[in-house]
Amino acid sequence: MVCLFILLIEILSNFGKNFVRMKLHIVGGFLGSGKTAAINNAAKRLASGGIKVGVITNDLDKYPEDKCLVYDNYSPSEEVINGSFSSNLDNLSDKIVRLHQNDQPEYIFAESVGSCTDLVATVLKPLMVFNSDIFESLTLSIFVDARMLLSYLKGDKLVYGKDVLYIFEKQIEEADLLVINKIDLLMDADFPELKRLVDNNLNGKYIISQDSFNPQNLENWLDTLASLPSRKRSSLIIDYHSYGKGETDLTWLEEEYTFSSSNNDAGEFVFRFIDNILIGIDQQQLPIGHIKFRLMQGEQVQNMSFTAFDNDDWKNKFVPIPSNLAKLILNARLETRNDILLTIIKNSISSDSFSGIKISKKISTSKQSGVPNPTNFISKEVRCCEECICLKKLIERNAIRIADGSAVALTELEDEKFECLGLCGECGEGDGCCC
Repeated sequence: MVCLFILLIEILSNFGKNFVRMKLHIVGGFLGSGKTAAINNAAKRLASGGIKVGVITNDLDKYPEDKCLVYDNYSPSEEVINGSFSSNLDNLSDKIVRLHQNDQPEYIFAESVGSCTDLVATVLKPLMVFNSDIFESLTLSIFVDARMLLSYLKGDKLVYGKDVLYIFEKQIEEADLLVINKIDLLMDADFPELKRLVDNNLNGKYIISQDSFNPQNLENWLDTLASLPSRKRSSLIIDYHSYGKGETDLTWLEEEYTFSSSNNDAGEFVFRFIDNILIGIDQQQLPIGHIKFRLMQGEQVQNMSFTAFDNDDWKNKFVPIPSNLAKLILNARLETRNDILLTIIKNSISSDSFSGIKISKKISTSKQSGVPNPTNFISKEVRCCEECICLKKLIERNAIRIADGSAVALTELEDEKFECLGLCGECGEGDGCCC
């Protein structure tokens, strides 16, 4: 009875609203590739122009650190927890519909967890089937760190195992748009070689490069997403044993600490703790997917992020703020076992250098991901039926070109076996269209 009452309230609250179709941008890519920063900055830029943006975050547990960054923009947001979009598609769909009904954003960015792939078959195609009536467009951006891509294409021996790298390779393969990110961290001499390798190995893909803190680069990303042509998406041919092994090899850890001091030096102890963790990981040569720290001291917030390709002196970029109280959230994905990472964390805080400070741990969750278990899987193309208005109009256009017979007209012939996106807006109610 209560559930029916709640449902009635939701129906009445949405009665009379003229819902607009949204631009839904799924953002994937390997751990540490800069997805969160790109979405955060793009949302901030769009919002400053009066455009409403919704964001959906994805994490393996109930306390996603990335969602804290979303709150910085005051964007309406939702979260999919306890697994990837693929294994929680119904939940993702519900979150999209809720944002659409309650906030009516023009854009929704949905950030997939960084160790997930096969998104076309398990996320995009099912959404096209079940939710296409609320999308104006649906895209898949895959982010890669420019430094990691360069090393990979050069054939360098990377720190990750072959099954973790398998995930990285499959992510690149299925991208609608490949975003080579963090180009500001490349050496000037590396740009020509990266361009040559990308041209030789990734020819035929839609590719842009960017610094996600550069406003012009963000505008280019949004403009490119808006201009991507409708295309046939092929589901990956993927070995779920290797994919699952790669997921299992990556341990996940989320912890929250409070540092209390009477000498206004809580921030200094936090920095000492972070430094000890990074030294311990380096000493054991553990491959880092990402390590994110969020340090909160009153209203002052500092976000620190580290990957396998960050080797600079981070203490030159961040300064401990004098305070008696500091809260630290740690989110880590590394290629190692849970017990090894937990031992490093324990040793980092148990030394004599932490006398005179009270440290309490509020949250501690760690796990090894298992073999992915998608709730929906569409391997075949989602073809248009013969009643599709879009297809009929395309055939008519082709007939005119064939009748014309000129070389120019024949080069403009369109593929009549395109994948049904249901996003063109030409199929209206009552048209009898299967889209």
